[in-house]
Amino acid sequence: MSPPSGRDSKAAVKPLLVTIKVVSQEKVLRHTMSRTDKLQVLLDAWYHKVPDVTYGTGVFLFEGVRLRGNKTPADLEMEDGDMIDFFEHMDGGRQFVAGPMSAH
Repeated sequence: MSPPSGRDSKAAVKPLLVTIKVVSQEKVLRHTMSRTDKLQVLLDAWYHKVPDVTYGTGVFLFEGVRLRGNKTPADLEMEDGDMIDFFEHMDGGRQFVAGPMSAH
């Protein structure tokens, strides 16, 4: 007797939990979450566990695409061990104002 349809292989079933690694130039955070939880949970965890980074001052990228908190790991087909890059917005430099050059 063969197994009922849909139950023939556990290998095709994705695990309920995934551990995602968030990496910046100076910090690494590993966070385990449900595949169906909103990624906002992970983004909030980053800012909470990395207190020297002000909330909302960076961008999170997965495979080069900016993450939005309303998506889930399942939406993005994330797998256990996937990595998200965090880039903090940089302020600085000098404003350049183009104008007429004076002759000396």
